[in-house]
Amino acid sequence: MERCGNGSQDLAGTQRRGMSGLAARQPHWRRWRVPVLAGIASLASSLAAVAAGGAVAQVEVRRDAEVYSVHASAQLAAGQRIVWDTLTDYERLREFVPGVRRARVLERQGNRLLLEQAGVFTVVFFELPVQLRLDVLHVPYTTVDASLAPADVGASDASTLRSFSGRYRISKGSGGLPPGVVRLDYDARFELATPLPPLVGTLFGVAAVRQTMRAQFEAMLREIERRQQALAGGEQPG
Repeated sequence: MERCGNGSQDLAGTQRRGMSGLAARQPHWRRWRVPVLAGIASLASSLAAVAAGGAVAQVEVRRDAEVYSVHASAQLAAGQRIVWDTLTDYERLREFVPGVRRARVLERQGNRLLLEQAGVFTVVFFELPVQLRLDVLHVPYTTVDASLAPADVGASDASTLRSFSGRYRISKGSGGLPPGVVRLDYDARFELATPLPPLVGTLFGVAAVRQTMRAQFEAMLREIERRQQALAGGEQPG
């Protein structure tokens, strides 16, 4: 009986070793199929956007303490003037940029403007109200520089940003760009006047800011493309 018991143990051990060896011999693709499938899906998404004629946006966000840095870029088959006119169509931003509820030029002196903007900035399940005034400098038809304007003394609509600086750059005929293609770059640095709750900021801050900035930048790209197509079709792009 004892011998039979030992034989059962030996058989069980042999079966376990056999199963272990079988697992070790499983095809290698099982170990990396999820990353590969994710990569294929991402590539397919990019190829679909290109096939549809849409510019593909590249958006990067970094966080240093409470300061967020954003870089976004894309190449578009559009005229430089169309890109410029869309970027500087402040009064109509609310029509095509998500989160912008109001934008108006308060003052204009040559290429310098005082711009007021209001809206919301979505972070996870928070909608942060945005209220700010910007000093804007135009360098036609290549650069738009913006920085936070000093608040008026006694103003009730204090800015929801502690600091902000941003720049759009339009490049044409440089960096190996093909004819008829321009490159649009956007760089910004900002800090919220009231920081996000520690848990939200640490876990979701960068991802949420990236999602919001991507949505706004891609909306700008789609409007540029719409106006370019309207112009090519003999319509008024506005």
